[in-house]
Formats: sequence, C-alpha cells, structure tokens
Amino acid sequence: MINNLEFDYIIGGAGSAGCVIARRLTDAGHRVLLLEAGPDDRSWVIRMPAGLRSIFKPSSKYNYRFETTPQVHLNSRTIQQPRGRVLGGSSSINGMTWLRGHSLDYDRWANEGADGWAWKDCLPYFRKVESSSIRGLYRGHDGPIHVQRQEQLSPLNNAFLNAAMQAGLPMTDDVNGYQQEGVSRFEMSVENGVRNSAAYGYLHRDKAIERMTVWSGCKILKINLEGTRAVGFKVRYQGREINVLSRIETIVCCGVFGSPQLLMLSGIGPRQHLNQLDIKCHVDLPGVGQNLQDHLECHIQIETRQPVSLNKELQPHWMLKAGIEWFLLKKGVGSVNQCHVGAFIYSDEDMPHPDIQFHFFPVFFDKNWIPTPTTYGYRIGVGPMRPMSRGDVRLQSKDPDDPLLINPNYMAEEDDWKVMRQAMRMGIKVSRQSAFKDFHFKEHTPGIDIDDDKVLDDFIREDATSAYHPCGTCKMGVRQDAMAVVDPDARVYGARNLRVIDASIMPSVPSANINAATIMLAEKLADVLLGRETLSPMSLPAKSNLAESVVN
Repeated sequence: MINNLEFDYIIGGAGSAGCVIARRLTDAGHRVLLLEAGPDDRSWVIRMPAGLRSIFKPSSKYNYRFETTPQVHLNSRTIQQPRGRVLGGSSSINGMTWLRGHSLDYDRWANEGADGWAWKDCLPYFRKVESSSIRGLYRGHDGPIHVQRQEQLSPLNNAFLNAAMQAGLPMTDDVNGYQQEGVSRFEMSVENGVRNSAAYGYLHRDKAIERMTVWSGCKILKINLEGTRAVGFKVRYQGREINVLSRIETIVCCGVFGSPQLLMLSGIGPRQHLNQLDIKCHVDLPGVGQNLQDHLECHIQIETRQPVSLNKELQPHWMLKAGIEWFLLKKGVGSVNQCHVGAFIYSDEDMPHPDIQFHFFPVFFDKNWIPTPTTYGYRIGVGPMRPMSRGDVRLQSKDPDDPLLINPNYMAEEDDWKVMRQAMRMGIKVSRQSAFKDFHFKEHTPGIDIDDDKVLDDFIREDATSAYHPCGTCKMGVRQDAMAVVDPDARVYGARNLRVIDASIMPSVPSANINAATIMLAEKLADVLLGRETLSPMSLPAKSNLAESVVN
C-alpha cells in the first residue's frame, strides 16, 4: 500500500458538484485531488447531445445502472436508477434539460432547517452558474454552463405548445424566471452543439488547471478517520490500495447513492444498521441513507403515420447525415437534446405553486427509453413534482463492491396517487386537443378508460418509472433534526473536517429536474469553503398562489 500522498483538499466524486468544488478550490490556489470511479468524459458519445440514449444501454461504461429493490406499490417491479459513472457524473449522461424549480422550493429548504438557502440566497448562484440566451435580471449571462433554447421547433413540438394552450394552460416566456406555471420552451445545457456538462464547464474550459490532480478509474473504499476527524480516503487506484491525505478538508461528492454508501462504509450512519453489518460506528447519524426522494412519471405515447418524429433520424442514411453534420460542424439533429418543450401545472387550485411537470418528446420510445426507427410518434411524460413518499438507501454488506439496497418507496402515500391521476388526466386532455389532430393515429399508452380510478391505478402501477431526479439521502438541516446529516454549510454532524456536497444534501426535491440546483448548491458552498462572503441576496418577484409581490 502506498501512503502519504497529501493535498489541501480531496474531493471524492467528480460529478456535477465535485467538478464545481474542485475548480473553485483550485482557482483559489489550493492543491486539490479529484477522484472519479469512472473514465474520462471526452468521448463523442457524451459530447454529442443526441448520443445520450446510447448511455442507457447495458453495454455503456458511463452508467452505474443502479436498480431499486422491488417496489411494493408498483407491482413489485424494480425501477432503473441510472447515475453517471464518468467525469461530470450525471451531468454527462442526463437529458440536458435545464430547469431551476420554483422559488418556493428554496424557501421550503430554509423552513426545513437549511438556513441561508432561501430563494433570495440561491438566485444569485443560479445566475452565477449559467450563461443563458434569455436576457433579464433573473438570468445569468457569463457563467460556465451555457444554456439555450431550440428556436426552430419541429411540427410536433409546436403542436404540443398549441395543444397545451388549447387545454387552458398559459404560455410562459421563461420557466426559470418569474413564472414557472404554464407551457413553455425548455432550455438545454448545450454550447455550440456540445453537451455542457459540469466537467465541460468547470474542468475542460481551460486546457491546463494547475494544482489540480484528477484520478479517473479510482474506487473510493472508505473515509479515513482519526477518531471523528476525516483525514482523507482509502482508494483503489491502478490496481493498488492507496491512502490519500487531506491537509484541510475531505469532501464527499459521490451523489445521492454513493455519498451515504461511503459514509456508512466508513462508520458514519445509523448505529443499528452498521452493527448488523459488523461495521464499527464512529458517528451515530440515523439520517444517513434516509429521506430518499425522487420524481416518478407515467407516459402518454401516441403513434403517428407522418414522418415528423425523431425516429426517422435513426434510419441509416439519416444517421449518416446527422453524424457528418455534427462531427464536421457541430450542427444538425445531433447537436441538440430531445426535450425542447414542456409544462408545469397545478393539480389543484389550492396548491401554492405548480406540482405537476410535463416533458414532451417528439419521439416514439420502446422499452427503457430506447427509440425505435420503425415507428413514428411522440410521448408526454407526466408526474408529481413534490412527492410525499420517502425511501432509503442501505448497505447490503460491508463490501464496497456489493450492490446497494435502494428503496425509493414510490407511491407509498395516497397524495401521490391523487396527483399522478390528475397528471395523467391532464396529459391526456392535452394530447386530445385539435392541435394534435393531424398527427394522431393511435394512442399506445395509456389506451384505457382514464375516468376509472381503479383502471388508471393499474396502469400507473405497471407504467410508472423514475424521472431520474433522486436526492435527499444526506439531508441538510439543524442539529435538533434527528434525520439531518449535514449542517447548512454541508459539514457532517459529529465529524470534523468532513463535508458532503451534492444532491444528497437537498432537504427536499425541487419542483423540476435537479441538475441546475445541484450545480448552484456547489457554487454557493464553494464560497463557504473558502471563507468568502456569499453573494448578496436578491429578492425578485415570483408568481405563485401565495402573495405574488416579492418572495422573501
């Protein structure tokens, strides 16, 4: 074993948060070691936005391909939980849909014990992160993550916008600005035809970053502790076990599943669970692995006989054309993602802000989100944004190579069923508007009597899948909260020189895709780590069913 490789900071996990933290600490003059279990991200499969579906295939080396335990409320099915195993983490394999959530999501964080994380505190960091083509005070224009809208929409995308308005939804100009409610064009994290992942934005934008060392293909085995003080990691790298030492702090950025796993393997977690696995408990933290939340969605899928969906692009001659355009010019269908429009709506007029999301895809998918070249069509993914159900992540053994026991406990609460039923019915209402008339040949799913709760519930049990937004397993909160794992500065309770910084520390899931929030969170905590004053709060109006003047 090689020992005594020392750095100022060691960051475990080069995902959306880890890349941000590594860059900001390095920029401040610190010697940083960034560890990543997966490979480098500079492959066309990742860089080409349209290549994202190939990452979901079983042969992909960039995907952990986690699965849940059998979900008792979903016909005991196991549900896929893809997570990025590559520089950039899940920002290197996600759908690139750039959404912040609603202002009230972050006010809720503050109310849940995350002091300093209200909307007014987070907005300046959302602006710092992004470089948006949309102008205005709500948006950032010179950040490392470039986001843009697809200005030339396909016939199906235009049909969705028109159908949603025909169904009574308002149009919103900027879903990430004043008004989330309504149907809108979504932004994508793409720059000049290339995926703008956290690795692309924070690690690769400058070709040489002094003082940063990056080890890809490095498995973290545990956090090394002296008493309750973290002093680095034990890792497996290039066939050897190595102890790497952190002079200032050790930072865990392994994600919603990897971070609680690493804490528990290191003896930080629920004492009873650790004792059962013969792991010595150094810090008894019952909340480690608890509070797991995720967005679940169901699907309305329509077949069309018109060759207007992206499925035709999978035919050999069209794929050849797309490849030539992208490799030579970074243009064409390969240069963009697949979700350009969507909507946020209320399940009930008494909700404070929208609690249902629609993703629209001008694609007909087979199983496991793999599009087929032989059938044209489109899909609307619908689901609750603030589920009440809570699950957990547990160890199967003390072997770090053993699979985790991931149980989101989907649809355990009746409120989630009510919102999902309403989401399906409103999605069907949109799909049956006259704007879609020329494109509607056959409704493949749900294809049932949606007015019958029992029939609809049976469909939900069989169709519902993850929208891939898990979070919350190392909850941020006050010390008096028995389920809190870290304080509002991301310091692990009961430990010293140890922080967790990633989506696992979110107290509750934002009402949108979570990648933007994860990167925002890391930018803010980078200032905290460096002892800097955080950016000045910004109190801008936000539309909701509460007072609509100024939030905070």
